[in-house]
Amino acid sequence: MTDTTMILAGPLAAPKLADRLGVSGVSGTLPGRLSGGADAGLGGDWPAWQEDAGEIATLHVAPTPALRRYLEVMGLVPVSAGGQTVWGLGAGGGTADWTPDRADLMAETARAILARDEMPAAGIRARLARIAEIAAVRLRAAAEPDPVAHLPAPQPDRVEITARREAYGRYFAVDEISLRHRLFDGGWSPELHREAFISADAALLLPYDPLRDCVMLISQFRIGPMARGQRQCWMLEPIAGRIDAGENPAEAARREAVEEAGLRTGGLYALPPHYPTPGSNSEFFYPFIGAVDLSGHEDRAGFGLAEEGEDIATHIMRRDELVQLALDGQLQCGPLITMALWLDRMVYKIRSDLAGT
Repeated sequence: MTDTTMILAGPLAAPKLADRLGVSGVSGTLPGRLSGGADAGLGGDWPAWQEDAGEIATLHVAPTPALRRYLEVMGLVPVSAGGQTVWGLGAGGGTADWTPDRADLMAETARAILARDEMPAAGIRARLARIAEIAAVRLRAAAEPDPVAHLPAPQPDRVEITARREAYGRYFAVDEISLRHRLFDGGWSPELHREAFISADAALLLPYDPLRDCVMLISQFRIGPMARGQRQCWMLEPIAGRIDAGENPAEAARREAVEEAGLRTGGLYALPPHYPTPGSNSEFFYPFIGAVDLSGHEDRAGFGLAEEGEDIATHIMRRDELVQLALDGQLQCGPLITMALWLDRMVYKIRSDLAGT
């Protein structure tokens, strides 16, 4: 790559991404249309150019170090399209076309990429989908209302971060953070050094058949009990999974129901979202009760995605049995206990809402 002017096309020309990469220039157009590449910059393919009616936005810029680094991480090369040599196009994989509403998430993902200035480009590229999931978390958290009851006002200047680095990153990540924060008496804490387990947000689903008053649970091997030294390493749980970049919690819950239990879900009843372990973990849960018809289902094994090492079994039981398991200490998955008790408390309203009566 030289210091001469480059033509950025499609996703790369989106104003928010260009701003994040520190480039500006002269706007233009490229004849044709974009095909595929909905997850460009998020771990998927970049859109392909199709010779067709229409125009694709372009931006003529001088490259910046940030742009060079971004192109290296993405593995992008110049391509010929419509008589021009442009950057920002690829093979066009995926089932959906790239659209400008993806630019916010691309820009936030780019911010996370550029912060990893010491990491090899290939290493970032291998983890790009995970990095994009965390970027989506930041956007989601910024858009949601903060709790305020009995708490200090959620002001950014109440916390001062003095250092932060990713100490480990693969499927999950661990950040080392140094900070100080305001005390209740108005002073400042000493500098604190903490580690935080960084994860994408997760959607949880407890399938409930309102006509039969039954639920479906899943069970699978879990590393946590094993690492703690517990002999029983299989756990009863709700259906759950991380929310993909560009996906909303309800979409994730429905997708996970298909992957983990072969279930098509009807209406969803949202329970309060929450942090399961806020003292050390950034993971945030969006739990749902989902209306299902369990008449054609039975206890089975063999669900889950093989590429994620999942081996999942399903279990159908009456709601009162679920509640008794929670009260007897036979459930050790905290979110499932909460969901079971919420269902028991709200069952008449939920059955009315989900049954449409």
